Amino acid sequence: MKTSAWPGKEQPMARVAVHPLSSCLELPPRSRLYSLCPVGVGTTLVECLSSYINRLALAYRVNARTLVAYEVIPHLHTSHYIQAGAINLGGFGRTRSMVVNGAGGVAQNWAQTLGRLTMRSDLEQLTVHQWANGFPQWGLLRSIPQWCPLCYHQWREQGAPIYQPLLWTLRAVTSCIQHRTGLVEQCPSCHQSQSAIAAKSSPGSCTQCGAWLGEPPGAEKRVAAKTIDWQTWVMDSIAECYHASRVFGELPWHALPTGIAACVEAVGGCRQLARLVSVPNALFSAWQNRQRTPSLTYVLAVGYVLNLSPLQLITVEPERLRETLWAKMAYRSPPDFKYKLPNSQGDSPSIQAFLQSVLRGETAPLPLRHVARHLEVGEKYLVGRFPQACAEITTQYLAHRARRAKERVERECNEVRQTMFTLQQQGIIPTVTQVAAQLSDPNILRRPEGKALWRALRHEFEIEEE
Repeated sequence: MKTSAWPGKEQPMARVAVHPLSSCLELPPRSRLYSLCPVGVGTTLVECLSSYINRLALAYRVNARTLVAYEVIPHLHTSHYIQAGAINLGGFGRTRSMVVNGAGGVAQNWAQTLGRLTMRSDLEQLTVHQWANGFPQWGLLRSIPQWCPLCYHQWREQGAPIYQPLLWTLRAVTSCIQHRTGLVEQCPSCHQSQSAIAAKSSPGSCTQCGAWLGEPPGAEKRVAAKTIDWQTWVMDSIAECYHASRVFGELPWHALPTGIAACVEAVGGCRQLARLVSVPNALFSAWQNRQRTPSLTYVLAVGYVLNLSPLQLITVEPERLRETLWAKMAYRSPPDFKYKLPNSQGDSPSIQAFLQSVLRGETAPLPLRHVARHLEVGEKYLVGRFPQACAEITTQYLAHRARRAKERVERECNEVRQTMFTLQQQGIIPTVTQVAAQLSDPNILRRPEGKALWRALRHEFEIEEE
């Protein structure tokens, strides 16, 4: 083919060199979300899924609830009673989001959805579904996160990622074996529990006040040697189940009643086994008759006393289990694993001192239920024993909430006013859509104060209704 470069003269067209393999090269598929590598995959300290979500949001420099609302929920198979939008995720992120780490269909749905979005195939290992599918949800997971302050401090000193191990989400795990200290549920600064999927702050910081949750060694409370022995057994048993599930898939928990029946026969009946484990004997009868399914904590307690791991209870033949128990005839004392209600009584002088410190403003204003939880006593006990101080603390907290609400309204109104003025200076008509797009929270204009201010400024700026 020829082309005319000058009038009356023809020249050949220049050829472009093409690599012979260029037509065969194709770009690999791209993930919708950043393919962040989870921490500890393949180990017993593997990260939980809610922690992975928080770290993924940190990589995008957005809060986790915004990421979940706009990038995760729309892709779930079902919404699981969750409404889209960051403003609607408050209750879920605060009290119900621990379920994404569990053994049910919700956790599996979240792990698979995030796996598709990040193009990772290992996110189902961040839930207990792989090895605990078949256990009841009650008694399996905690309702709020817990952590080891010494681990947080150590990880930050080493420059390692700050995260929540999946083990810490289990109700049966209460201590850190490495540092021989109990796990913590409340921020030492504001005395509030944490949100599993946070609206603010970064991993390792309080989701309510932003304070750092780690602490250096020296001030921790050591737990008893018996508790460490129990917790070591718990973590070893869970690690055994975790590694077995990675090799063989889901574990046969349906065989658990058969194993329990063999143990009942070996020790001499339900009453004898209940006495050894220190639980009601009706439980063992219901378990071996398949009328009820025991929780993970109870299974671990039975195994601890009999020195049989949960994996042995479901995989070893009943005859061998009975022979093993008959050969040992030696049992551990039962662990202190039962959930304790707040004490009905407490140390009156120390309680009085803490109440006065709250009233003097030495700590942040707290609701009465948080004060009772901090003191490890019942709220009714506090009100009955210290009625005047409790009434003053309640009044103080309500005034604090009212003051914070007033400051929030003033801050949001100033933001709306400044945004409308800036848009008008730029020659842009400050409509609701334009203003909402510039606000730190688009829902400000939906609140009564924001609506009232919008109407007043619209009249002041002489803006026609949309």
